[in-house]
Amino acid sequence: YPILLPALLVVAAPFAAPSGAYAQSACRLCEDTGPIMPQARPARPLHIDIDTGIDFDRMALIDYQGGQAEIDPQTGQRRLTRLLDLGGLAMRGSVVIRGEPGRAVRVDLPDEVIMRAPGGRRVELRDVRSDLPAQPRIGSDGELRFSFGGRIIVDGDDVGSFRGRMRVSAEYE
Repeated sequence: YPILLPALLVVAAPFAAPSGAYAQSACRLCEDTGPIMPQARPARPLHIDIDTGIDFDRMALIDYQGGQAEIDPQTGQRRLTRLLDLGGLAMRGSVVIRGEPGRAVRVDLPDEVIMRAPGGRRVELRDVRSDLPAQPRIGSDGELRFSFGGRIIVDGDDVGSFRGRMRVSAEYE
């Protein structure tokens, strides 16, 4: 019997067209009940704040051959190559993403960031890395916090206080 019932309906349909009122109430696809999947449109949009910018602090070239400095995103430790530490406090950057608790997100960081000094000189922050897990999720408190680090290469002419802007983007998975 289950197979005959759909066949009977298909055959009867051309002969008896339902009234407009009946067709409206029977058509569940015609109703505008909102998104089919509740997670298709998040109730809470993502909000991104860079709490702390990366800071390599004070260092000096040992000679005019240049050098590099790197900050580890997990430990915040600064490593210098052919540069002299002049003290201060180097810091890794930190980001807070606020959104729907428990939702998976994809976070994109730039590969490099141009940093400029007031005199026009520039250096590049390269190899930007974070301590994000492989599949990041917004926590039960509605926040995802992570740190980032990177590496700068300086040559004999790079002198000054360098600043730059970093774009962090995120979206729900």
